[in-house]
Amino acid sequence: MNNEAMMTFEEYGKLTVGTIQKASVLDALNVTRFGEEVLGHVKAHPGVNLMLDFHRVDYLSSAVLTELLRINEAVREAQGTLRLCSLNEDIRKVFEITNLNKILIIYDALEDALRRYARSLEVAAQEDAWSHVNRNP
Repeated sequence: MNNEAMMTFEEYGKLTVGTIQKASVLDALNVTRFGEEVLGHVKAHPGVNLMLDFHRVDYLSSAVLTELLRINEAVREAQGTLRLCSLNEDIRKVFEITNLNKILIIYDALEDALRRYARSLEVAAQEDAWSHVNRNP
């Protein structure tokens, strides 16, 4: 059994980028390890703002889609946020066909994704602060 990690995690200020290290996430073992590694990171870092980077992934099984829904739910329960980036054209089409692109926010390249994600968090914080001020005159 290969003990090489499926994921690496790097901090970028308030954002964490989880990069999938395998070119394909197909078999049950890889899918399970992917889910376990990401969920383990989410549990260890409540409130994480997690960007999953797919730039190395050429192909994935449909079971990964179920794992992503589980991960999204776990992140939300932990008061965090989840975004995806760098999906190739074929994988992006799968997300569109399954309507997962309506549930999960998907950005293009990592550099642009980090900037847009950070900005969306700033806007959300400003809106939250504004709402709080208006509720407590």
